[in-house]
Amino acid sequence: MGMMRSETLKLWLIAVFSFVLTMPGAVAFANWDAPYGFSKDLATWMSCAGSALIFVILYGVYEWRKGSISLKSLVSLVFVWIITILVGLTAQSGICGQMGYRCGFSTFIIAGFPGLFLSLMLFPRALPEILAGGPYPYDRPLIVVWCILLTVVIFLSIALYKQKTREKAQGTG
Repeated sequence: MGMMRSETLKLWLIAVFSFVLTMPGAVAFANWDAPYGFSKDLATWMSCAGSALIFVILYGVYEWRKGSISLKSLVSLVFVWIITILVGLTAQSGICGQMGYRCGFSTFIIAGFPGLFLSLMLFPRALPEILAGGPYPYDRPLIVVWCILLTVVIFLSIALYKQKTREKAQGTG
């Protein structure tokens, strides 16, 4: 990871942070409905994170056009977005009929933007509950993944700091 440029590290830090930042609030508002369980919470989280990743991809395009990141990094990020959306759509497909609204790709993407806004608004209120183990036992696997992603954010932050220090010492940053 020491060979990665600081802009590339920053892009991946923001991408992973998109998942960390959206999870507590997404789970909180997913549980406002009748508790549809793990699938609803996972689908809501992926929808919110997918919407956040669209902004990260736009930032990535900007950095790529400046020459700060490689096309490979940008394509990899788009691949992460596609996987995120597919995981969310798969989780949602099992409960669509129960929820009483139309489900599909465009609905999932469009609903993700207000969901993103709500998840960010609810983050401060929902974080203590997530840290305490979540509102329902079926959310525990999501909390485990969230903790792993939080650890990745910490490691990427350290790597970014070290890389920026190295670049500054070499006079390239």
